[in-house]
Amino acid sequence: MNLQENLFDHKNLKNIPLEFHSDSDKAPFSACTFCSKDLSKGQDSYMIEKSYKVNPINGKRNTSFEYAICLSCNIRKMEAMSRESIQNIIIYMKNNFLSEEWELQAENKNPFEKCIVTGKLAEELDEYNIVGQFVGDKMIVGRFPILLSPSIGDEIQELLSQKTKDEFDDFMETINGVPPELKELFKTKRPILV
Repeated sequence: MNLQENLFDHKNLKNIPLEFHSDSDKAPFSACTFCSKDLSKGQDSYMIEKSYKVNPINGKRNTSFEYAICLSCNIRKMEAMSRESIQNIIIYMKNNFLSEEWELQAENKNPFEKCIVTGKLAEELDEYNIVGQFVGDKMIVGRFPILLSPSIGDEIQELLSQKTKDEFDDFMETINGVPPELKELFKTKRPILV
C-alpha cells in the first residue's frame, strides 16, 4: 500500500493539471529535481513550484523556472534555516496571507485566478508563481495549489538571515544533478517556497 492510499482521502486527490507538468518533457515530474528520487511511486509527497513570465507583446506565458522537491529534500532545506528566518516567515504569513483567500483555497474554487497574498488577478500580473503539493501521479487539494506574485518571493527573501542564505547555498552545493542555471538562480533569486 503506498502513501497515496494511506494518508490522503481520495476526494482530496486530483489528476495533476497541465500547469504543473514539466516543460522539458510535457509530462508530470517523475523525479525530485534535487536528489533524483522517483516521485511516481507515491511513496513520498512532494512540492512543485513553477514561475511564469508573460510576454508583453503576445501575452504568451513562458516558464522562467520549474522544479519538484521531495519531502526529504524539503526537510533538509528547512533544517538549514535559522530560527530567526523561520520566525520572520511565520510572522509574515500571519500578517500577509489573506485568510479569506485561504478559505476559498481550501474549497479549491479557482486556485490560479489570483494571488493568495495580494488578491491581484493573475491576468494583471506580468509574472507569477504557482505552487502545489503532490503524491505519486495526483495533486493534493486543500491549501494548495496557490498562485503568488513574485514580489512575495522578494519580500520573503528579505526576511531570511544571512546565515540561512549561506546555509541554503551550502545545501544547494551538496546536491548533484541540478541544472547549473537553476543552482545559479537559487543563489540570486530564490524561489518562493524553497
